[in-house]
Amino acid sequence: MHKILKSPKIDRKIKHRVFNEFLIFTKNNPSFSKELETAIAYFQDDREVKVAKEVGKFYQQKSDWVNAVKYYEIYAKSNPDDLENTLLLFNAYAQNNQFQVLVKQAEENLELYPLQPDFYYYAGLANNQLKNFKKAKDQLESGIDYIVDNKSLEANFYIQLGEAYHGLGDTKKKKVFLSKPTNF
Repeated sequence: MHKILKSPKIDRKIKHRVFNEFLIFTKNNPSFSKELETAIAYFQDDREVKVAKEVGKFYQQKSDWVNAVKYYEIYAKSNPDDLENTLLLFNAYAQNNQFQVLVKQAEENLELYPLQPDFYYYAGLANNQLKNFKKAKDQLESGIDYIVDNKSLEANFYIQLGEAYHGLGDTKKKKVFLSKPTNF
């Protein structure tokens, strides 16, 4: 595989096909996972196919959140403005219980993109998990106004607001927010 990927004489499409086959092979033979990381380096300059991101998605489908995080982070280093990758990475952090990292990065992204509701959601989710309920409530209440035509995200906001109010001891508001997702 490495000989094929190194060769300037072999067409890029063939290289991608070989890489995809190796990815499938690695699924059944995890001992070759290190080779996968080496192979990604051959595609660093390829702007058509985002190999590290696709490998992250591959691991995400297997619910292998540790490897999903690893490959989303590799891709993020060279493509920090890719919103889809950032959201995939944040989801992987949440699934992997990496709430300290998630809250830090979500809050950094909030400063750069203050109109992006997903960043408010992930900051609120992480702060709830870290027992920073007041901060979670404030972030979630600020971000909910930016949701446009995304019922799933809106429902997730209400669930997290319910959790924040539960942590703050306000059971009345908790019930109000936890009943909202079912009102769609």
